[in-house]
Amino acid sequence: MSPAGITCRSDHSTLVQKWSVFQGYRETAGHFVLLTRDPDTMCVGVLPKRAVREAGGLDRLRAILDQHTTRV
Repeated sequence: MSPAGITCRSDHSTLVQKWSVFQGYRETAGHFVLLTRDPDTMCVGVLPKRAVREAGGLDRLRAILDQHTTRV
């Protein structure tokens, strides 16, 4: 995550999604679900909470999401 948006990298591709793509996010017990503004697509990405290993990491991630998009 950066001020520009979210970047996802794999061995074969790189996907950059600007914050303007997102309508908001929802938080579940195990995930943060990023929702798109596109009415034909519901979910853009899922961030599993289990990937956060640092103390306070979930609070920092939540603060970043709140800064750039809204909880819906």
